[in-house]
Amino acid sequence: MRLFEDPYLDVNTAADWLDVEYSTANRLNGQLENDGILEELTGKGRNRFYRASEVFQIINRPIDQL
Repeated sequence: MRLFEDPYLDVNTAADWLDVEYSTANRLNGQLENDGILEELTGKGRNRFYRASEVFQIINRPIDQL
């Protein structure tokens, strides 16, 4: 999944990555947020921006902790 390359995304990005309609990507992002995979960062109802927190933490972990 592209989240390992770039742990930040919005619904439009998810729609492009998955080649699906915006509404489908929005629903999938919501499911991933409910499952704790994505964290919504903006606190907005629209134009939400997400981060895959666990992936982000792994990417930013010092090499000696890998």
